[in-house]
Amino acid sequence: MTNTQYSGQLALEARPFMNTQAKGAQMIRTGVIGYGYWGPNIVRNFHTQECSEVPLVCDQNPKAQERLKKAHPSVAFTTDPMEVIQSPNIDAVAVVTPVWTHYELAKAALENGKHVFVEKPFTYNTVQAEELIELADRKNLKIMAKI
Repeated sequence: MTNTQYSGQLALEARPFMNTQAKGAQMIRTGVIGYGYWGPNIVRNFHTQECSEVPLVCDQNPKAQERLKKAHPSVAFTTDPMEVIQSPNIDAVAVVTPVWTHYELAKAALENGKHVFVEKPFTYNTVQAEELIELADRKNLKIMAKI
């Protein structure tokens, strides 16, 4: 599957949980944490889906903001991942960061009621993966990993 198919699949899977726009079209708003190697692809793929938009991208590197503004001038930028995770204007969070950060970011997103997409590898170990899956299940949220 391509990245577009993954982001489209998340949009389809999360559709029952999405906000509805005034025109009646369902839209999922995905915040992206990480705009390094894979981040631009994930932003592009979510941003170009008919039922998806990316209102906010986070990265610790200030140069990422310059790259984002060139590619997607309308998308806001932050260096604080909690701004993405806690935003009431975001339905899902894509975690596109180094693997050692996946567990904490995905867990925080789930705890804040967000659907989660995690770039591979999903977590650092199976205990973390099982905990995230159980948390998503308890909260009736979708969690997906690129495979």
